Amino acid sequence: MNAPVRIRRPIAPSLVHHRLVRRALSDAGTGAMTAHPGTGIRPGRRAFWIFSDLRLDENPGYVLPEAPDCDAILVAGNIGAGLCESLRRLAAALGGRQAGRPVFVVPGNVEYRSATPLVQALTRGRELADRLGFHLLSDAAARFGPPEGNGTVVIGATFWTDWRLGASPELPSARVMARTAGEDGKSIQLRRGRALTPLDSLAMHARSRAFIEDALTSAMIQSTGFAAGVNACIDCARKDDVAVVLTCHAPSPRSLPDDWEGWYEDGWVAASRASEAEGAMEAWGAPRLWVHGNVPRAVDRRIGRTRVVANPRVGERGYAGFDPALVVEA
Repeated sequence: MNAPVRIRRPIAPSLVHHRLVRRALSDAGTGAMTAHPGTGIRPGRRAFWIFSDLRLDENPGYVLPEAPDCDAILVAGNIGAGLCESLRRLAAALGGRQAGRPVFVVPGNVEYRSATPLVQALTRGRELADRLGFHLLSDAAARFGPPEGNGTVVIGATFWTDWRLGASPELPSARVMARTAGEDGKSIQLRRGRALTPLDSLAMHARSRAFIEDALTSAMIQSTGFAAGVNACIDCARKDDVAVVLTCHAPSPRSLPDDWEGWYEDGWVAASRASEAEGAMEAWGAPRLWVHGNVPRAVDRRIGRTRVVANPRVGERGYAGFDPALVVEA
């Protein structure tokens, strides 16, 4: 039996879970929820346990270590094939170690590799995440921290790429190459009988990018003390809150190592991992932290006003660089 986990600032059970407050456009799930608005947060700084790319479908017996000292857990996708199955496997790997801390998860592209069409998988995944006490964010935001303010808004999306990385007019576009060579097009159904194409992921990228940018602006406005307007992108932020972004795909090519072999393969390979979204990290509403996965090696760097971190278990060099107890303060 695992030893009891000591929680420095326990969160009241009655505050453990609040439902989605607002959800629009059912195929992508824009919305906002207030999650765990208790006192489990340290003044000024938040500590996040971060990991991604566990690929529990390939190693279903994997168990995460005892939970490090943290305020919340951020899981940046690619837990394994099949969204609902991955959520169940994540719950088993955690084994209750979250002990009341909020767990935020974004679906990765790998989660949608199943016989269940993407939209249906996401709907079922949201329902299961609610039952498991997780917060599944797909173009959605959730908040934790004191209800009066000084909390954290987590803005989440898969953030499919725009296929423009390394684009050149002299070469076939990454979209064209990925259409026949990419694994996602062979393994993901957009709807029954209709495979996912690079044009579909391009459209989802545009939506997620707009959601992240607009949600960051809404969170910043509300953090200054203004009430959310009737058409605000999100309405969960409170005074003095900070924003964190959680995505599967990387928001900058700087998250891909210079000596990575993927640069020398077909152009679609690098373009399938990252997009150029550094403008959001320079903007007025820049997040304090941007966590992502789906890269060959761990990342920890500052871009603009934002700290960008990735901690993938499965990458180019196996598990050598993975820290299963990585905690980042922001």
